Amino acid sequence: MIRFNHITGSLAGTTTELDKRSIRVGTSGDCDVRYDLVRDAEVGRYHAAVVRKENAYHLLDLGQAGGVWVNGERVQSQALKSGDRVRFGGEGGPEAEVAVVFDPNYDAAKDAAQMVETFKERSRETSAVRIVAAAAERVAEERAKAGGTKSRRTMEVMAATIHEVGDLMKTQTRKRWVKIVGVVAGASLVVISVLSFVLYRKQQQINQLLDQKARYDTELGAIQERMALERDSLKLTQLEREFQITQANAMQALAQLAEKDRAKAEQVAESGDELDREIRSILRQFDAAAYAVPPIFKERVAYHIEVLRKAGPTARIIYRRKVNYWPQITAEFKALELPEAMAYVAWTESQFNPMAKSSAGARGMWQMTRTTAQSLGLRVDGAVDERTDVPKQTRAAAKYLAGLLAEFGEDAFMLAMASYNKGENGVRRVLRKVAQTPGGFKKSKRDFWHLYRLKLLPEETREYVPKIIAAAIVCAHPEKYGLIKVDPPDSATAPVAAKATPRPAAARPAR
Repeated sequence: MIRFNHITGSLAGTTTELDKRSIRVGTSGDCDVRYDLVRDAEVGRYHAAVVRKENAYHLLDLGQAGGVWVNGERVQSQALKSGDRVRFGGEGGPEAEVAVVFDPNYDAAKDAAQMVETFKERSRETSAVRIVAAAAERVAEERAKAGGTKSRRTMEVMAATIHEVGDLMKTQTRKRWVKIVGVVAGASLVVISVLSFVLYRKQQQINQLLDQKARYDTELGAIQERMALERDSLKLTQLEREFQITQANAMQALAQLAEKDRAKAEQVAESGDELDREIRSILRQFDAAAYAVPPIFKERVAYHIEVLRKAGPTARIIYRRKVNYWPQITAEFKALELPEAMAYVAWTESQFNPMAKSSAGARGMWQMTRTTAQSLGLRVDGAVDERTDVPKQTRAAAKYLAGLLAEFGEDAFMLAMASYNKGENGVRRVLRKVAQTPGGFKKSKRDFWHLYRLKLLPEETREYVPKIIAAAIVCAHPEKYGLIKVDPPDSATAPVAAKATPRPAAARPAR
C-alpha cells in the first residue's frame, strides 16, 4: 500500500491510501489521486502514474507541463520510499509526502513456523525438515526486510534448499536404503520444493506481465489525453504512431498473460469502471471493439447519458415511442443482418418521432431528405410522403445503412453511423485524404477510431456517435436511468466516468 499525505494544493490536509498495482494522478475524473482542475492548474489531466513493481512503487512522469519532482529534483522515473516529498507540476504545484507501507503486522517467526509445519505434514525425514526449517527462516527474514511481502530472494533460497535436500536424500539412501518410507517422503519433499519453485516462478512472470500491461495502459491514457488537446496535424500523426506502438506492446503483454493464466487475462481485459464495461459491450455489437477507447469519447458518452438521465418525463416519452416501434425496426435490421444497436440512430435523429421535420427539409423517424428518400424507393410528392410511414422508411433506412457498410467494409459500423450524420460523400472525402498518406489504404488507417483520434471527422460527427452509444446504454437499463417508473423509485445513477461540459451544437447537414 502507498499513502499520500497531501501538504499543499486542493487536497491539502487529507490522506489518500491506495493498494493498487497502477495508480493515476491528475485532474481527470478517473484518476486515483484527483486534483481540482481549477485550483491545481499546474496538474495535467493525466500527470503522473505510480506503478508497483515487486517490492517498490515507481513514480512515472507522463510528459505533462511542469513535470514531476521528488525531494526537489525533477524525475522521469523514480522508486519511492517513505518520507519522499513529491510535487506535481512546476513551482506552486501541489505537494504530498509519501509513505510506503507493505505489512506492518508481519511476524517473520510465525511465517517461518507455518512454512515448516506445511513441510512436516509431507515428510517424516527429520533431517530434511531441519533443512527446510533453516530455509524458512531465511525466507521469512528476507520477507521482513521487504516489508512483509514476497522477496525476490525467495527463489534463490528455495533453489539452494532443493539442492541441500537432494544431497541429503542421496546420503540417507546409501546408509539406510531399507527405510523406503523415509526415502519416498524425502523425495516427495524434493518434488514439493520443485513444484513450489515452478509455481513461484510462474507467479513472478504473471506479476511482471501485469506490471508491463499496467505501465503500457497508463502510457496509452497519457498519449490519448495529449491527442485530445493537440490541434497540429503533424504532432497528431506523431502521437498516433506512439499510440500504435504502445498499444501493440500492451496487447502483446495481455496475450502472453493469457498463455500463463487465461482467467487472469480475461479479468484484466474486462477491468475498468461500469461505464467502460457498458461501452465495450455496445462496441462488440458494432464489431468496433477497441483496446483503448479514447478518454474524450468516454467523457462524451458519459455526458449524453447524464443528459438523458436528467431529461425525466421527456426521456420517458421517447422511450415509450422506442418500445412501440422497436419490433418493426429490429425486424428490418435483422433481415439485412445489421446489429440491433445501430437502430439507435433513430433516437438521435428524431427521438423516434415519425412526424419529425427539420429546418433543412429532412422528415420522418430517420430524417431523410426528399432526394435521399426517393433514391431509396420511397414516394415523396404532393400527394404522398412515405417518409412518415414507419415500416417503409425503416426498411429504406436499413437499406441505406447496409449500403454504407457494403462500401466502407462490413466491420465499419461506427464509420457507417458517422456517414449517416455527415453524409457518405463527406466520409469519402476524408478517406480519400487518408489514402494519400503512407499506408493510407490499410484497414487500420480507415478505421473509425484512427479517424477519431486524428480529428479527421468533423466535430459534430465526432459527437454524433457517442450520442448513439449513450442511447443504447440507457435503453439497455431503463429502470436504472428512470425511463420506467418503479416502486420504490430506483435511486441508481448513471456511471459517469468524468465531468464533461456540453458542446455547442452545429447545424446538421441534410441527407
